[in-house]
Amino acid sequence: MNKRRINIRKLVAAILWLMAGVAVLVLLVAAIRSGNDANCSGVTISIKGSRKFSFLNKSDVIRLMGSETTADLKGKSTLSFDLSSMEERISANSWVADVELFFDNDRVLQVQVEEREPIARLFTRSGNSWYLDSSGKYLPLSPGKPPVKLPVFTGMPEKLKPAQVSDSTLLSHIKAISNVLYNDEFWSAQITQVDVTAGNEFELVPLVGRHIILFGNGNSCDKKFSRLAVFYRNVLAHTGFDYYSAINIKFDQQVIGVRGDAISTSVEKKIMPVTFADTSLSVISNRPAVPDPASAKSQPERKTVKDPTPVRTAAIRQPKAVMSKVNN
Repeated sequence: MNKRRINIRKLVAAILWLMAGVAVLVLLVAAIRSGNDANCSGVTISIKGSRKFSFLNKSDVIRLMGSETTADLKGKSTLSFDLSSMEERISANSWVADVELFFDNDRVLQVQVEEREPIARLFTRSGNSWYLDSSGKYLPLSPGKPPVKLPVFTGMPEKLKPAQVSDSTLLSHIKAISNVLYNDEFWSAQITQVDVTAGNEFELVPLVGRHIILFGNGNSCDKKFSRLAVFYRNVLAHTGFDYYSAINIKFDQQVIGVRGDAISTSVEKKIMPVTFADTSLSVISNRPAVPDPASAKSQPERKTVKDPTPVRTAAIRQPKAVMSKVNN
């Protein structure tokens, strides 16, 4: 008798749990149907970018979604939105790096767009012009929008293939140089363009001075710009910015000033800032100086020496850059 009572109790409990589960399932299905049958209550568009300029605005995104204004979407049934298709249409734009569309709990359509980041303005060897983003993608210029001030690289190949080692290395070097030119106020103003040679090395063209800066590859980029800053402050400040036709900073702890026929000249230095105090410079000149009447007062005293060996200074607070005679 007791066993029968226990079995009945278990059966009743199982039936009650089953009924509760069915009720929860019905409520859940009803809620889902209610949500699916609801209307869009609004549209929120967010565009993320890391720089101060943008090539996409909210109106552009709305048009990519197939509408003219957000009012066209508000009030429509959420079931009528093909979110995957809308994401594909937005992603087709060259300036879109990533996009995600979804409805939140308030039935607001959230459109989250990540914009590509241009790091340089390019001119290819055939004369075409593009922007370059951080992933190596060539981005088209945007008609009707003002040009953006970015470092300019000329002599670029028609297309970069980041999967190839050579192009991947070139891209990383462009990023490094562009980062300095974009963020440093002085170099941003002084360097007007960067020429890419056939060997994927860089030649910098300055705004002030008739010299070319032979940069080499993009390795040790910050150190090269630091050496060049030392040379500008402590040599060209005395000789004038037109004294050399080329300045070579390819080699570690060395700056080579290129002229013509050989002389040796000593240029006294002022005390350098602490940030440059550990830089030793060896400066070689191979052409006699021609005095410039307009800047005669600022020209340092020069004298010929017999020893043609370049002199490398020690890393002290008052290093000297010595230009030594080179035998041709």
